[in-house]
Amino acid sequence: MQANALESPPRRKRQTSLLRSVGARLFLSVLGGSLVGLGGASYLFYKELTKQAQAQIVASLDVKAENLEGSFRTFENSAKLVADAIANLQQSGEQREQVYVNLLDRSLRTTPLATGLGFGQPPDKRLIIPSQEFSYPYAIRRDGKVTAKGGKSSAANYQESYFVEPIKANRAIWLEPQAYKEDTLSPPQILVTTSYTFPFYNQEKQLLGVLSQDLELGFLSRTLADPVSGENGYFVLVSEKGNLIAYPPDPKLVAPPNPQQNPKLTPFPQVSNYAQLWQKIESNLQPGTTEKGILSWRNAQGSQEFWAYRRLSNTNWVLLASVPQSVVYGPLARLTIWGMAGAAMGASVVLFVVVFLFVKHLNQRLQPIMDECNRLAETSSKGEELMGREDELGQLTISFYNLLGQVTVNERRLRQEMARSAQAFQALQQTQSQLIQTEKMSGLGQLVAGVAHEINNPINFIYGNLPHASNYTQDLLSLVRLYQEKYPNPDRDIDALREDIDLDFLVNDLQKMLTSMRVGADRIREIVLSLRNFSRLDEAEMKAVDIHEGIDSTLLILQNRLRPSATHTGIEVIKDYGELPLIDCYAGQLNQVFMNIVGNAIDALEKQKDRTHPHTITIRTRVSEGKSHAVIQFIDNGAGISPDHQSKLFDPFLTTKPVGKGTGLGLSISYQIVVEKHHGILMCCSELGNGAEFRIEIPISQPNKEPSAVKSGTEGGGVTE
Repeated sequence: MQANALESPPRRKRQTSLLRSVGARLFLSVLGGSLVGLGGASYLFYKELTKQAQAQIVASLDVKAENLEGSFRTFENSAKLVADAIANLQQSGEQREQVYVNLLDRSLRTTPLATGLGFGQPPDKRLIIPSQEFSYPYAIRRDGKVTAKGGKSSAANYQESYFVEPIKANRAIWLEPQAYKEDTLSPPQILVTTSYTFPFYNQEKQLLGVLSQDLELGFLSRTLADPVSGENGYFVLVSEKGNLIAYPPDPKLVAPPNPQQNPKLTPFPQVSNYAQLWQKIESNLQPGTTEKGILSWRNAQGSQEFWAYRRLSNTNWVLLASVPQSVVYGPLARLTIWGMAGAAMGASVVLFVVVFLFVKHLNQRLQPIMDECNRLAETSSKGEELMGREDELGQLTISFYNLLGQVTVNERRLRQEMARSAQAFQALQQTQSQLIQTEKMSGLGQLVAGVAHEINNPINFIYGNLPHASNYTQDLLSLVRLYQEKYPNPDRDIDALREDIDLDFLVNDLQKMLTSMRVGADRIREIVLSLRNFSRLDEAEMKAVDIHEGIDSTLLILQNRLRPSATHTGIEVIKDYGELPLIDCYAGQLNQVFMNIVGNAIDALEKQKDRTHPHTITIRTRVSEGKSHAVIQFIDNGAGISPDHQSKLFDPFLTTKPVGKGTGLGLSISYQIVVEKHHGILMCCSELGNGAEFRIEIPISQPNKEPSAVKSGTEGGGVTE
């Protein structure tokens, strides 16, 4: 055997072709796969960037649309406040036209965007100013000056669209914008105006009249002058009937040259070749479909454009945003091509170096093993037996299994780290939602407290001087009566003046006027007190408070949403208060909980379209059986909460309300306030069709003044804001 070993021929060194080597084939295979993957990734990257660019255009349109909707909503709210003031004056028995004229004058001065304000009452049913059949008080703004007038108007005004259409629709409407020539300006200018008009009612749901507030749309040219994306693109505003309201590329195209003969605005389909584009937009904005989108369109010059569109919620006008596709696709294509080329070159260089070093290192490791295997196979006929010994191959197998064990241990550690990261993310999400809601309520509390403080001083002046004014008036009236007794036959001039001023009526009305002023002052003092109780900026620490006082303050702030309106029949609040002692709590935060729960109940009841069904919210308070907790229940007779939503009731950012109306933080923050800070319980019981009940249990006396650790879990389910 030894002789055979000594006589064995020497081993020849094998020559390997470069192209057939493992390293070359590995390099070419990986490089080809990398290039294919890089090409596919670049294409997907390009498509994704295109989608993001389109989404950015839509986002710019949304920002601009929300700004316009906010301006129009502020304009609408100012008009509704005037209508509420008129209804309150009518409810108090005020019938003097000049009082309403003064009200319109002051309101128009405080509304910068409005150019006109007025109201008319039905001629056949005059509840506000019964003495005049065609009374139409109004106020107008011309060249920065406000003029208010009253008196008899033309009967034709009551046949105009701004008076007839709101009554027919039984809701507020925006009239179609029209152009007119303003001669009071120097030089005269052609302006575009519209009107926000709506009927308003008293508490008995009787029609009092129709209020109209004019809006000059010149401010839109400044609002829409900004480019859509960077320095490119422009916005276009189109009315519900398809007429141009704002067109930055050619502002003179909006209004006709002679508005006295034809006040209608230029139709958008008549601009360039946009007739079919407008048809597609109208088709996509049909009721029940999406309220926004984006289209690709080729203009009259043959250039491709992106047209994003969105319907404004309050006016039903359509806001458009146009951006050339070359502006969007050009930079993306260049970025993708250069990025792919650079990535391919870099990947090739790096891959070559990596494969070269890998193959070299692999050969260095495998060469001793291969040499030993060859030696054993060539020097012994029992090669298979020798392969079973604990040689280098055995050591390689042992090392492999050691590596596998390390991988398993590292995988287990990675899973543990992922679980801890998920818990940290959940805690961060809860902290973020709490910070957002805390900052929101802090700002609201400061605003409410500031308004209450500013109102409190002047109303104290009025309230403090009312008794003196009443006493002085009684003294003057006593003097007049004494004159009448001592001088029953006065001079003819005195007699004539007495008849002119209607002395008897003046005496009776003066008493009623003072009584009305006293009632109004009392009402304002109650409102100020409720606002101060709700804000409770001076009660940031835990202290003993009256829970009923906080609930009443919350209901007073939400009173406007509880009253009947044109869209719902009103909501009746049933108070079933028990005898509660003073409760240790954070008063301001607990008021926030009441506001969230009652506000959600009002939202649920407003969604119901059955006007014959009475809407009620029952608030019940009592002491628990063990005399240790205060129990507060909020029960409504709405549609109830689905089981799918009940399982996620107190999760942050869960909401079923439309976009822009709810944040999904209300009940999540309420749960943290009740459970974590007050050591209490917050639960919800609801069935579809049977309303919902929110139940709060708070200890009457807190064990300590510091909030406890976070308690996991929920006690119920429902839909939050």
